[in-house]
Amino acid sequence: MPDSPLAPSAPLASVPGIGPQRAEQLARLGLITHDDLLHFVPRRYEDRRHLAAPRTVEPGQFLTVRGKIHSAKTTRWRGRAVLEIMVGPAAVTAKKDLVRGCWFLNGKLYALVKMLTVGREVFLHGKLGKSKSGTSMMMFPEFEPIEDDSYSFIHSDRIVPIYPLTEGLPQTAMRRLMFEATQRTLFAAPEFYPAPKEMMRREEAFRLIHFPDSWQAEEAARQRLAYDEFFVLQCVVALRRLSRVTAHRRRPGMQGDLAKRWMEALPFAPTNAQRRVMGEIDSDLGQGPPMNRLLQGDVGAGKTLVAIYAMLKAVEAGEQAALMAPTQILAEQHALNVRRWLEPLGVRVDLFTGNTKGKKVDRLQGGELDLFKRAPTVKTVGSVVIGTHALLYDGYAADKLGLIVIDEQHKFGVLQRLALSRKGENPDILVMTATPIPRTLGMTLYGDLDVSILDELPPGRQPIVTKCRTVKELDKFWAFLAAQIGEGRQAYVIYPLVEESEKVEAKSVKAEFERLQTLLPKVKLGLLHGQLSGEEKERTMTAFRAGEIDVLLATSVVEVGVDVPNATVMLIENAERFGLAQLHQLRGRIGRGEHLSYCVLVGETRSLESWRRLKIMEETCNGFRIAEEDFKIRGPGNIFGTEQSGLPPLRFASLESDFELLVRARAEAGKLIKDDPALATFPGLREKMQAGGVSAVSLVAVS
Repeated sequence: MPDSPLAPSAPLASVPGIGPQRAEQLARLGLITHDDLLHFVPRRYEDRRHLAAPRTVEPGQFLTVRGKIHSAKTTRWRGRAVLEIMVGPAAVTAKKDLVRGCWFLNGKLYALVKMLTVGREVFLHGKLGKSKSGTSMMMFPEFEPIEDDSYSFIHSDRIVPIYPLTEGLPQTAMRRLMFEATQRTLFAAPEFYPAPKEMMRREEAFRLIHFPDSWQAEEAARQRLAYDEFFVLQCVVALRRLSRVTAHRRRPGMQGDLAKRWMEALPFAPTNAQRRVMGEIDSDLGQGPPMNRLLQGDVGAGKTLVAIYAMLKAVEAGEQAALMAPTQILAEQHALNVRRWLEPLGVRVDLFTGNTKGKKVDRLQGGELDLFKRAPTVKTVGSVVIGTHALLYDGYAADKLGLIVIDEQHKFGVLQRLALSRKGENPDILVMTATPIPRTLGMTLYGDLDVSILDELPPGRQPIVTKCRTVKELDKFWAFLAAQIGEGRQAYVIYPLVEESEKVEAKSVKAEFERLQTLLPKVKLGLLHGQLSGEEKERTMTAFRAGEIDVLLATSVVEVGVDVPNATVMLIENAERFGLAQLHQLRGRIGRGEHLSYCVLVGETRSLESWRRLKIMEETCNGFRIAEEDFKIRGPGNIFGTEQSGLPPLRFASLESDFELLVRARAEAGKLIKDDPALATFPGLREKMQAGGVSAVSLVAVS
């Protein structure tokens, strides 16, 4: 044991039992420092405290036995040396009480001959098999000699950790070096904040997470380390909120009544939920700090209406509003809709995407694009710009950017949101998503935002009949589709791939487009996917909106924002390859008009679990319930993408099951930031936590 504790940054080569060769192997697992080693969580555990007689265990199951070596010999099998030992109770009464352990000998394994000798007592652990003679046997079992009962066992007679591995690093070697690093080595893991009194200390938590004394101890250790992770994240969230609250926002006085006039001219009444959120926005805009609000609303709940209201408020104040969408198709859809609403009020709508950013924005209004052929007929009183991620770059420069609306926020990252906000001087921000966010993920990813929820659909929205079907039932669907087309309806058919793949067993939109042209000769088909140019996508969508295309074959490129009220049928093939939230978004492209709509999910489900996922879509159209189910099944990383969202990997905490822990960490983090002015900056917080031995991974990732 070293004279002084190992620092978190200590290189692994300095840890007892780890030499240069082993350190190189560990580096392939991303383990460079002692802190990396402490945070390298076992992927699972095996309880090897319960011994059993071989005759009580079925072949193919794992077994741990303790016994004496009754015989040991080296034989040859197909030219290879093999060590065989027979292990059983000290007084063997029957052959069935013995277990044969076998190892092929090569290189360092020849040392086993001297270690596993007759009379020595050992533990064996492995998968049980049967020899031709009926003897119980284990091939390549883990073993551990027993010196005496006071010995601290690593691989046996305890809850044993199982770690991810790399070439040349066997499980026993990995477990032994982890045991040395956490149980026999003095290391530094000081408390960097006042942890809850009933929780164990960090040093004890690291020891028990790797080698727990009991399942209760393992869970207690995990909760302490999970609390640390949540605490660090919530400190960052608290700092973000603090920086927003203390930011200066110069608010010019209102110069008109655009929003009021627009609301009075609407051909329908906004829902109570929309009016409530508009009131929350009015309250934000009446305060000093900039607005930073998340608007959640299910598919069809009317988020765009609220966004237009907020944009008109910015124009009334003499400022510009910008709306950023994740795809060009959605940006163009927004541009068409917003221009239809705002042009009569004298508000100019410009489009700024990858296809237009090289042109002068003011030329877009004069007919440069097919989207904007009509010239304004009233005096221009302000402008809004709608675009894709092209707005993030230098081509777009806003003189008086007062409001940023980000649609489908989960398609962007936290850093992208911050980059756009720097285009102006502390502009107001309205983030919108039609993918309901599970509460734990919302408190982590969007904890710095105030939250508004549109929990009411506009009247007149037709229900969507959803059915799960097998591939064998497709012929019935094509007949149903032909009947719907005959009644004047339109449809989407969605596929997971653009082109056929040898690696993925799924249908492609290109191949099916050619096949369906023969199968449905009287139906006008359209093709839409991500490999088409912007102009080709635009022409296809314009034709579909105009009714010149009966059935649009597409990939998930139509997942968000596409609005064709006459489209009432959707078929999603290989539906098992899509997440629940994505299926819900795709389904939201229909049911937008006056006619009953139908969604058919065709899946080749290879498991009961995948079929159960699809049946959830059949049972409900409630996006919030679907989001929670998707979250339970796939986890946060697969739903939003941790790299894109800015959420660092959580090694100990679970966003799915540790909600109460997160709430507690959130309250304590907010109190700490409020009470300690020295932590009121990211550098101050990072310095404090690094001094406590906390890796800065979380802080770097989210700040």
